[in-house]
Formats: sequence, structure tokens, C-alpha cells
Amino acid sequence: MKVLILFLFVATSVQLHAQSKLSVDPTLVGKWKAISKIEIDKTNGVITETDKDLYKAGEKTYEFTKKNTVIIVQGFGKHKEELPAYSQGNKLFVGKDSKNKTPYVVTFEQGKTKLLKTETKIKKGKTIIETEEVILTR
Repeated sequence: MKVLILFLFVATSVQLHAQSKLSVDPTLVGKWKAISKIEIDKTNGVITETDKDLYKAGEKTYEFTKKNTVIIVQGFGKHKEELPAYSQGNKLFVGKDSKNKTPYVVTFEQGKTKLLKTETKIKKGKTIIETEEVILTR
């Protein structure tokens, strides 16, 4: 009997984990306007590249759906892309799922949402840190 109860508990936990993995944080669901996107590359601690995009109202939007996707519209509607998306706590995974997928860390403050992703790579013995920060508002 104890084994059966333990099995049911584990099976339920695995199912709940799988379901939570495949859902977008309800706070994100809906349409967001992009304010800015900043990408910074550092090599061995020195900034080697900076790319800063500031968006006009409606130029770029992100729409997170209950169907576990994000629809990114750019160029005032000229380009549309739909990608899979899911959350785990404050981490947001966008795009095709992979073993070493780097998530965005999501923070909410003062009516804005910040998506921050940092990736570290080593190329030719140099440590390269790539940071991407996207600021959204409703």
C-alpha cells in the first residue's frame, strides 16, 4: 500500500512538473509593447560590442498566449514570428526547447517587465559574456 501511495505521489508530481514547464507565467499573458532592447558583449571583462534599439510605440510587440507561445511582431506589423514559450518560476524559455537552453530572467516593476538573458562562452581561450535586456510595457 505504501508503495502504491508513493508511486501515485511521484506520478502526480511528475505530471504537475510537466504541466508547469509548459505554461507561460499568467502575469505575462497578453500583449506587450517593446520599449528597448540592449545587447552587450564583453570579452575578458571588456565591452567589445553594444547594440541598443529604442522602439517607437507599436514598432515591436510581444504577445504571450495561454497556448505557450509568444508572437513577436516587428516593423509595425511587417514581420511576425511565433515561438514556443514557457516559464519556470521567474525564468522564461523562448524558442525551441533544448538541453542547454538559456532562459530569460523576468522581473516586474513599475508597470514594466524586464527580460534579461546572459550567456557565457569561451572562444579561442577568451571568455565572452553576451547580455540581452528587453524592456516591455503594457
